[in-house]
Amino acid sequence: MNTQHLQYVVEIERTRSISQAAENLFIGQPNLSRILHDLEKTLGFRIFERTSRGVRPTERGAKFLLHARGVLREMEYIEALGPRHAVRSRLRVCLPRSARLFDLAAEYLASLTSSGELEVTIRECHARQALQMLTVGEAELGVLRFRSEYLDYFDEQTAEREFSFQVLGRFKYELVLPRDHPLARRETIRMEDLAEYPQIIHGDAQRPRVRTEDSACRTIYTVDRMAQLQLLQTIWGVYTWLPPMPEQYLQRWGLIQKPCEDNSVVYQDALVYNPQYAMTDIEAGFVQYVIREYRK
Repeated sequence: MNTQHLQYVVEIERTRSISQAAENLFIGQPNLSRILHDLEKTLGFRIFERTSRGVRPTERGAKFLLHARGVLREMEYIEALGPRHAVRSRLRVCLPRSARLFDLAAEYLASLTSSGELEVTIRECHARQALQMLTVGEAELGVLRFRSEYLDYFDEQTAEREFSFQVLGRFKYELVLPRDHPLARRETIRMEDLAEYPQIIHGDAQRPRVRTEDSACRTIYTVDRMAQLQLLQTIWGVYTWLPPMPEQYLQRWGLIQKPCEDNSVVYQDALVYNPQYAMTDIEAGFVQYVIREYRK
């Protein structure tokens, strides 16, 4: 048994198909079936059982796969301790869901004058996911967004990994409303004013919420930006929370953004990367561009 065998069975589990796993792994199905058979013989139990919908783990197989995934994760951590080799034409970055940051990324990419090869991967993820990707080498740069009370936690987490951790800015989420919303012309909006209106909540977001007895029927969960914008234009009285948005977006979609007087939750954005990693010109340029724009 070796780690390659573990990768094989984890791929079979993921696809629920030996033939599909073989195709994804670029090996012949008979070879993969033989490897699986030999592995099960070594272990003394079957990892998978066949069903009308493909294969699924047996009870003992599920436990084995749990440990197999753990071993593979630990191997990734070990490999990430070594030097990473920069790829000249590549930019891999983790960002929070932010119109401003994606604007910065788009503007930076548009400013690149080279017509050569360019491979860009931008992942939208929360702060802990970004740390994980940076740790295992799936990204080289990241911007973490977190509530200010967790500053010490993320400072410690990045220090343990020997990452550079630089706070870019602080801000509060603000209300985004259609221009014809009943609260749109209010000079001052408080949390209690929102209780009777439906709220759009991002699927993995933790924003200020107004709790009422029927709050379950006053919240709409969605992760798609276009869906959120469409809901803001379609449902009467709806609102959502977003960080300060560029004015052109608000005008384009007929929205306004207003602060909530008693919202005390402060967020921070922080730039994170491994200082031991030798950045390419593209990566270093992106870092400098983001820092410069946040200082404006």
